Amino acid sequence: MVWESSNGGNFWTDEDKKFRLYAQQRVLVAQQRRVYQFKRRALWVALTVAGVALAATVARSAAPLRDKTAQRLPEITCTEVVTVAPGDSLWSIARRYSVRGTSTMDNIAIISTLNGDISGKLEPGQRLVVPAP
Repeated sequence: MVWESSNGGNFWTDEDKKFRLYAQQRVLVAQQRRVYQFKRRALWVALTVAGVALAATVARSAAPLRDKTAQRLPEITCTEVVTVAPGDSLWSIARRYSVRGTSTMDNIAIISTLNGDISGKLEPGQRLVVPAP
């Protein structure tokens, strides 16, 4: 069977051309939608992996904090008892009665350990065991 044109060799009528253009546009839109969906899924997976990694890092570093602090603290052999004055804070007492070669945070941990995990709020007249200088 031989295709013959009724319009002098042009097989595509104007209506056929419009249909082909519409079909090509629909294919292009479908391809763009698939690319968009792929990018969205890839971003979702990347964010999920990053969130899980961040949560694991935070959980791993936060849990053994007290154990790490206890391991790095020096052994205290000499202590003294001080009375908390008005306006004193745990920070100021830790700076005043510091162990040589340790930071203020480590001194707070030492005083906390010696006094049974005291809170940051101190009352005037309260007695604390601190390392002797």
